[in-house]
Amino acid sequence: MKDFAAESSASGAAPAPAAASAAPTDSASAAGAAERRGTGLDETDLAIANALQIAPRAPWATVGEALGLSAVTVARRWHRVSSSGLAWVTATGSPELWRLLCNAFVDVDCRPAEREAVALTLARDPRTKSVMEVAGGRDLHLNVVTLDLPALSRFVLDRVSSLPGVTRVNTQVTTRIQVAGSDWRLDALSRDQRRLLRAASTRTPPAGTVPEPLSGPDRRLLLTLAPDGRLPVTELAERTGASHSATRRRLSRLARSGAVSFRCEVAQHITGWPVTALLWGRAPLAERRRICDRLARLPEVRLLVICTGESNVILSTWLHSADSALELEERIAAECPDFEVLDHAVVLRTVKRQGWLLDELGRRLESAPIDPWFEERAE
Repeated sequence: MKDFAAESSASGAAPAPAAASAAPTDSASAAGAAERRGTGLDETDLAIANALQIAPRAPWATVGEALGLSAVTVARRWHRVSSSGLAWVTATGSPELWRLLCNAFVDVDCRPAEREAVALTLARDPRTKSVMEVAGGRDLHLNVVTLDLPALSRFVLDRVSSLPGVTRVNTQVTTRIQVAGSDWRLDALSRDQRRLLRAASTRTPPAGTVPEPLSGPDRRLLLTLAPDGRLPVTELAERTGASHSATRRRLSRLARSGAVSFRCEVAQHITGWPVTALLWGRAPLAERRRICDRLARLPEVRLLVICTGESNVILSTWLHSADSALELEERIAAECPDFEVLDHAVVLRTVKRQGWLLDELGRRLESAPIDPWFEERAE
């Protein structure tokens, strides 16, 4: 097996063509719907994306072996899919690394005429992980990471609140990340294929392992990887000004320490789960761990965090349709009767997800890497 930091093909970031809306629930019908609507994705493309969710930097030969394809075929197909903006590999700090910093959710209300401009401005801010335009209770919903509480205060009070058109800002500090979006998977591979790919991926650190804070060179490497998590080591070395061997060692150490999360993202409309719904709820302190464990097992849940405020649990879910939101709430009520849903919202558009600005169908458009340290670098 090659080292995790082995050379791999880079993927381009060309503008996305017109594509489809909602996809059916299973991968085969999702692929058929995607082809009929002109995206050009089929079951093999979805399988490649699923493989890269498991082993994002695996050599093409390894991916091809798992899927019964040649390395050349896999690389060619991935280049086409990635160039269309329908799937891509990125690198960010891991949930474990973010836990060392200050995470928060910020709700923003805007004057209607300024809403789009505010959303784009905040999406390009390196402190935002995600930016969503929502229907229900707030105009924008931000997921934010900063170095510490003072940095969060500066972001909320000096940056967000001062933007033209902003009329109200509400902040909830995250105290624990229970489920992260990097855990979400397409269901396009067999058990044997998944096992082979897991063997090719980086070893998962033991539960509870806390990575050390990143050094300056570590941060530069992470930010260089953000636009394309499959950049070859040679190109990484050139872009960061380090030697090939030093870059390889640093990349391998960061990955194995659990500080960096490599993730294959997919345009939401081709997954069969085209609707994002947000839930704010309250769990009694004595039952919170048990309730969160139950909620984390729901297949719709992509993000689950514990936070400050009257609603001490926030869920981000992907659904088959908008009316599935009611069904989900009913199921939550049945399985977790002590959990009280206080508010909910449907996402109209995801403007930014994990360091990428997206179009209205969730295809990548512009890299805006997550950088909680940018204030420190600017000084």
